[in-house]
Amino acid sequence: MRAIDRESLETPADGWSSPKVTDRPATATATLTIPLDGLTITAPQPEMLSQKNVEAVTGIPARVFLDTIRAPGFPLLITKLGKLRLVQREAFIAYLRSLASEPASRRTTEADERTRVAAVLASAGLEPVRCPGTGRASAPPAGTSRARLPPK
Repeated sequence: MRAIDRESLETPADGWSSPKVTDRPATATATLTIPLDGLTITAPQPEMLSQKNVEAVTGIPARVFLDTIRAPGFPLLITKLGKLRLVQREAFIAYLRSLASEPASRRTTEADERTRVAAVLASAGLEPVRCPGTGRASAPPAGTSRARLPPK
């Protein structure tokens, strides 16, 4: 759209001719007021996860992150910078997804562990005793006797 300024129409002093039109761009200025709670600023996700930013990115607490990456058999490359531990964000999220999709294999791993413990106990002439899963020390089941050392 062309803006025509009325004052730019000029007529020559010595005679009649068609007026000249000069083009000037039209501009407008406005001031907007936006409340701060109406703005959302999004930063790009970090390429590397550490114990300092893992909770903000994944929701996993730093302690759980550190325990996870220190566990035996953790498959990802860990970069160590002083006390800071870094892993690639994409790879770590893929690893978490793989854990979520394999609950049966974790159960079989736990069953294998119980079988190995039972084998070690059996080689020593002992057998495993099931205890309630309260996490507390409990009395031996009824019908079992407590062994005592003979007096000296």
